[in-house]
Amino acid sequence: MSDRPLLRIGNVGIAFGGLKVLSDVSLTLNAGEVLGLIGPNGAGKTTLFNIVTGFLRPSHGEVVFDGQDITHARTAQRVRMGIVRTFQKSMVFPDLTVLENLGLALRAGDGGYAWWGGSAVLTRAEVRARDILLRAGMYDRARRPVASLSYGEQRIVDVLISLATEPKLLLLDEPTAGLSKAEGEHLVAVIRALCPETSLILVAHDLDIVFSVCDRVAVLDLGRMIACDTPAAIRAHEGAQAAYLGKGKEAVQ
Repeated sequence: MSDRPLLRIGNVGIAFGGLKVLSDVSLTLNAGEVLGLIGPNGAGKTTLFNIVTGFLRPSHGEVVFDGQDITHARTAQRVRMGIVRTFQKSMVFPDLTVLENLGLALRAGDGGYAWWGGSAVLTRAEVRARDILLRAGMYDRARRPVASLSYGEQRIVDVLISLATEPKLLLLDEPTAGLSKAEGEHLVAVIRALCPETSLILVAHDLDIVFSVCDRVAVLDLGRMIACDTPAAIRAHEGAQAAYLGKGKEAVQ
C-alpha cells in the first residue's frame, strides 16, 4: 500500500428533497489500500458509491481522483480513468460460459465501439480471458455455463469481469453476500492476487470478512462519517459500537 492518495472525498453532501442522505462526508483512500465501508441499512453507503462513480452528483463537496476533480465528470469518463464498481445483483450472462462472459468484457474494453469485430481483438480477448481464469483458479470452469456454477463461483466471475479492465479503484457492493467467511476471504484473495495495486472499497455486512481483509474501516451512520481507522481501533470505537457493532463489548470481541 502506498502513501499516495488516490481518492479524496471532501465534505460531500446530498439531499433528496428535504431528506439529507449524506452530510459533509470526507474520506481519503490511498493507492493499493483496502478500505471497508460499514454502517446500518440506510446509512448512505450505496449513495456514496453512486457519487464516486458518477451515478449521482453531490449537492456540495468535491470528489478528486488521481489528482483530478471528477465531481461533475460523467460515469463513462470515470470508468476510462480507472473507476469500476460491482453491484449487489450479479451482472453476468447466466447462459453463456465463464470464458464467454469474461471475453465479452475484455473485447468491449479492447475494441471500443467496434468490439464485436476484428480477429485481432477476439484473439487478444480470449488469450487474456484464459490467463485471468488460470490465475484465479477458475480455468477448469472456462467452458461451463455460469448458471451451472455455485453461487460463490458466480460471484467470483462477476468480480473477474469488473477486474478485466485492470481498474485503479474497484468499489465492491456486498460482493460476499450469501457467501461463507471462507468463500468471502477467497474472493478478496483472488482480487488481490490478480490486481495487487488496485485500491478497493468494500461494502459488506459480514464484519468478520471486513475486519480480516481491510487495512482501514470507515463507519457511516445517518449519512455522517463517524469513524475511519484500523480494524482494531474501530472495534474499540464507542461511536462505531453504538451505531453498528452493538453497544456491548461482547459484540466486538
